[in-house]
Amino acid sequence: MRRPLSSTNSGKQSKEVDSKLPQRNRSDTAQRPDSPISYAITFESGSLPRRLFFVVIGLLTAHAILSVIHYEFVRLPWLFRQLFDLDEENNLPSWYSSIALFITSIFLWLCAREKQAIGDAWKRQWKILALGFLVLSIDEVAGMHETFNSVVKINWAIPGGLLAVIIGFLFLPFLLDLERETAKLFVISGVIYVGGAVGVELLAVPLRVDSLQYYLMTLWEEGMEMIGVLLFLHALLRYMSGQHRNQLKVTAIVSD
Repeated sequence: MRRPLSSTNSGKQSKEVDSKLPQRNRSDTAQRPDSPISYAITFESGSLPRRLFFVVIGLLTAHAILSVIHYEFVRLPWLFRQLFDLDEENNLPSWYSSIALFITSIFLWLCAREKQAIGDAWKRQWKILALGFLVLSIDEVAGMHETFNSVVKINWAIPGGLLAVIIGFLFLPFLLDLERETAKLFVISGVIYVGGAVGVELLAVPLRVDSLQYYLMTLWEEGMEMIGVLLFLHALLRYMSGQHRNQLKVTAIVSD
């Protein structure tokens, strides 16, 4: 007959079995209720502008095709044309432009936060750029420049162009201190954007609004604006990722 295990032996065996089991880290299984939760998004710096580029091409192509069909072949319903009309508000192109400007504003703000943390001399300029792109994003939806035209007889593009030139001169020291390739792309993107928003806008003034020529001019204007923002975003993400096409990681921390 087998002898029953004593309580002492049973306790020893229990301890031996427990010691062989993998120990779980309490931090993995339990988290303080008041601790923040972080979410991370990692992507290549060139992937976002590349995908947005195809969206821009699609919107510009839709506007061009619908305009040619409407004025050269058959009149299309207004509700259908308005959905892709680059000259209208509250539709797909204006929604995209607002989102693209807002995304650029967010990355500029993140860059400004980093510059402030390290005590960079140009942190204020990064903050101003973030605020400027945020205002442009709001304007795409709210149409503040259109309101300006309804109040004042002068075309908004004239004071807007002068303001762009003044800002360009004020930011010249900032640009000269940047890495050369980034500064060059910032300047080129700004010239393209302002050239479309101001230059082409003024060229379209004499044209009859309800005409194919006007809508093709609108295609030129809005296309330059979209490409200008996209090029700026590309340069900014390239700069933030270390100028070597590294992966860019954005972490959001949510807490009470």
